[in-house]
Amino acid sequence: MDNNFYEPRRETGTRQRQSNRQKTPKPFMARVIIIQLVLSLCVTGILFAVCRGDSTLSQNIKSFYASICERDMAASEILGVFKKVAQFTFAPSTEWDGTFTPEEQTSQQEPAGETTEVTGEKATFSPVYLTVNLQNPLKSGNITSRFGYRVSPVTGEYSLHTGLDIAAAEGTKIAAAYDGTVLKADYNRISGNYVIIEHSNTLKTTYNHCSLLLVKEGMRVKKGETVALVGATGYATGNHLHFEVILNGKYVNPLWVLNYGI
Repeated sequence: MDNNFYEPRRETGTRQRQSNRQKTPKPFMARVIIIQLVLSLCVTGILFAVCRGDSTLSQNIKSFYASICERDMAASEILGVFKKVAQFTFAPSTEWDGTFTPEEQTSQQEPAGETTEVTGEKATFSPVYLTVNLQNPLKSGNITSRFGYRVSPVTGEYSLHTGLDIAAAEGTKIAAAYDGTVLKADYNRISGNYVIIEHSNTLKTTYNHCSLLLVKEGMRVKKGETVALVGATGYATGNHLHFEVILNGKYVNPLWVLNYGI
């Protein structure tokens, strides 16, 4: 008798609760989906407006994206990068060229051969495109170190590597990347024997750690002409060419304008 009394009540209550659970989620889920769609459209619209506009926020986002695409950052650096982006985003009066350096210091030094310390004022990670085709300075060779931040194999310090290291046998011919005038053909303790060729008012290339220089300052050279031989002079751990591209006074990634296919 007890079973007959309690069982129907249990079944009725269970059915009622099941019915409520089945009915309630439908309008609720519909509202959630609608809200998500509206938010997605709003976010997409904002991002589209920012990317299409020329506002300070737009420029900072573009510069930030271009910068991180060309370098690897430690976890500790990422926080500092986001802080810098926020700083320049909400302080329109502050100028920023979209580059990052481990130390916040200013360098007044003009590009002259390979350097071990270069600040954001003298380098950029943004993509570059030229209206002329540069020739690879070496016909063959292995790229052993790219443009970007690294721990220097010579000093052990974390610094910006301003060019492209291409390993090759000592005495390998180094070709001028393009027509130009030899701006410098000299020696210093960092670059060793080096050559700087001025191709235009805005474009220069440098060739460092050479074993022998075959040109002198003021000489006109043609694209593909041999200007030096590969060596390991200056700060070098082996025979290689350290090749740099300087555009508008800033070091840029040589792989943007060379055809090494890497």
